[in-house]
Amino acid sequence: MCPEWQTREGYEMQFGTNYLGHFLLTLSLLPLLRNSPKARVITVSSNTHKMGKINFENINLRNGAYNGVTAYTQSKLAQVLFTRELAKRLGPQSAVTAYSLHPGTIKTDISRSMRTGKAIYDTFTTLFYLRPPMGAQTTLYCALEDSLDNESGYFYNNCRCDQLWAHASDENTAKQLWDLSCDLVKLEDHFKLAEKPIS
Repeated sequence: MCPEWQTREGYEMQFGTNYLGHFLLTLSLLPLLRNSPKARVITVSSNTHKMGKINFENINLRNGAYNGVTAYTQSKLAQVLFTRELAKRLGPQSAVTAYSLHPGTIKTDISRSMRTGKAIYDTFTTLFYLRPPMGAQTTLYCALEDSLDNESGYFYNNCRCDQLWAHASDENTAKQLWDLSCDLVKLEDHFKLAEKPIS
């Protein structure tokens, strides 16, 4: 529900903040993570990724294409696709595993930029949404649950593995987004993670 604005680098703010920054941070830290006996990359996405579409022709949603919900859902879908592609590139033998998740519908200040209906929305969320400590449970589950050690690339909701819609598990889209993201953040070659050959 944010107004249209950009990161300092010129990227649409929600895509830059929710996705590109995490992409760059994760790949920059990956050499350290791979030197650990065991590590997990956990991406807090949202069930709203199901409404998302990666707009490759206009990734920054310029020239009138911007809508707060469209931008948000694109960024959340990008997070899910990133998690799947990261797990694929790391491979099943990697000590680094990756998970994305929906934390639940949580009472936060996400409505701070709403122009209309904010009071009603805030009252509704106070009555029916989870408090942050409960909203942290699926994140903690993905971080701490031993039974997930041999799983990677999955999406979790309410501490359970959740079925992904086809567009959130499309390998071609995930690869295209990965390649675009490397270009956008000008990822240095020594941080790039090559595709695993199909055995």
